[in-house]
Amino acid sequence: MIIKPILYSYPNLKKVIDITGFFENMKEEFTKLKDTDIFKKAKKEAIFVYRIQTKTKIHHGILAGVDVNEYLKGNILKHENTLIEQEKKIAHLTLQRKAIIKPVLLAHKKSDKLNFLIAKTFLSRNPKFKIKFEKENQTHELYLVDSADEIKEFEKEFRNKIFKSYIADGHHRMSTISKILQENPDLKNHGLSYILCALFAFNELDILPYNRLVHILDVVELDVILKQLNYFAEIKKITQIREPEEKHEIIMHTHLDTYSIRWKKGVPELKNHEYPVQFDIDIFNRVILGNILDIMDIRTNQRIHYIDATKGSKPILKAIENNKELLGFSFYPLKKTDFTAIADNNLILPPKSTWFEPRIRNGIIVQNILD
Repeated sequence: MIIKPILYSYPNLKKVIDITGFFENMKEEFTKLKDTDIFKKAKKEAIFVYRIQTKTKIHHGILAGVDVNEYLKGNILKHENTLIEQEKKIAHLTLQRKAIIKPVLLAHKKSDKLNFLIAKTFLSRNPKFKIKFEKENQTHELYLVDSADEIKEFEKEFRNKIFKSYIADGHHRMSTISKILQENPDLKNHGLSYILCALFAFNELDILPYNRLVHILDVVELDVILKQLNYFAEIKKITQIREPEEKHEIIMHTHLDTYSIRWKKGVPELKNHEYPVQFDIDIFNRVILGNILDIMDIRTNQRIHYIDATKGSKPILKAIENNKELLGFSFYPLKKTDFTAIADNNLILPPKSTWFEPRIRNGIIVQNILD
């Protein structure tokens, strides 16, 4: 893969009073702030080693520009479709801002040499930025790499050893920038031949599920749901609230009880020959939502609510406590090999199948374009 340093801006954190609020509102506020003294423009192109410390793990990656042609040639693989209206909105905002304020998150295979270069960087200098997010108990550190020799080492490793990557977050941004460039090839001379990306090896990322809340017990009784579900799955009431222990187990929460659901073997309705592997989300969508609950349009149905699994079952249990007509469903995380199998075969995952951690914030590093 072809990476390169970017011309960037960065926030002057000494002028920011509320760190959390500043970055949470960056999507709406950047256009007003970009030409003020809150943002500084760097005089020299660079890449960054990005170190994120959470309560449970330290994640390491880099921020760099990635050649848009890598996406057009199929070396950056996707796992979800994009919406035209969303692309139009992003295109408008990007051209208005003259900047890309959030990197596309790319996952790639592990590289020992790249690990060495990253470690050598953060062990040999102080971070250029260190941002503490109190709400999430996370610390983000960015280490500047702007010497030509060091940059060449990173570029060489990606060029010679990392031939493809997978979009973990940012499908619409990547698709939109590639289309803008195809329609306006002259923009290559104005900073838009490369797109800001956060590149992390798979082992540096956590793949979490998207859990579900379904507002359904106002129209279908739980006993009816359990009776129909018994045709497709082994159902066991459990006394201790927990997460699924393995693939093909789903935990169902009600306001009274919690159930373990395990699919029965050999049930024809579970087979989806489009996929090289079977996904619990796909089976759930077709069997529970479609066959049992008669919910067909999962993308727009207002009865379905999606919850990332960063906080486990707590948000589900709290929601059910407030509304006893809800059913909650917790899923086992998607395996990395299943995820890559879909992308490698140019297939699309069921909607809201994965949630990658860590999440990259708007506005920490901004790629300047069209200047």
